Amino acid sequence: MPDPKPCVVSLEPGKHAICCCGQTKNAPFCDGNHAGTELRPEILEVKDVAMNVAWCTCRASEKLPRCDGSHRQFWDNPEKPPMKLGKD
Repeated sequence: MPDPKPCVVSLEPGKHAICCCGQTKNAPFCDGNHAGTELRPEILEVKDVAMNVAWCTCRASEKLPRCDGSHRQFWDNPEKPPMKLGKD
């Protein structure tokens, strides 16, 4: 089941492959589980200084794989948020 909160990571300078298929076991980074599909990771290049980035884990973002705040709709009950699974 998707997580209702984004995965916030600090990325050091360099290139990073970010999962877009939702099948990685190393979220938010690509581990190659998209093989055989038309999906490809998003390649993000961090230039000079580390930066924090929020990656969507609820799969409701309009800007996958980046978080756009759509997860907030799930937090009417923070102890047991309902999940919307329509965008897998």
